[in-house]
Amino acid sequence: MDVNYTIETDYSKDVVLALLSDPEFTIKTFLPVKEIKKESENLYSVTLPGTLGNVKMTTRYVNNGDTITLIVNLIRPKGVGKMMIKPEDKRIDIKGTSSIWTDPILAISMNRKVSKLKKEINEILRLERIRRKI
Repeated sequence: MDVNYTIETDYSKDVVLALLSDPEFTIKTFLPVKEIKKESENLYSVTLPGTLGNVKMTTRYVNNGDTITLIVNLIRPKGVGKMMIKPEDKRIDIKGTSSIWTDPILAISMNRKVSKLKKEINEILRLERIRRKI
């Protein structure tokens, strides 16, 4: 399964990249997280909503300078996936791939998360800039 989203924003690429340098902020912002726990450097245990209960996965955060990549290893149900978040001036491009069929509740949660982000991203980024004094 492949997905592509574009989210319009009022901020420049440099500002968005600075904010997305925090793995927990990035994971909470772009995934419909119920629970997150840091396991080690750039490795997080994440719980998402699913049809047959919670979906558990480990998420590795990789920042290569201009693209943020979340590498996902689903524990239940088994599978792997990847989300690439690429900030550009005035927009954020998101590309996701997954090796498993999508759980209907998880797919609905992701679509709701992205729809909400499209409306609220500027406020989320503004509040994070204030919190970090950027």
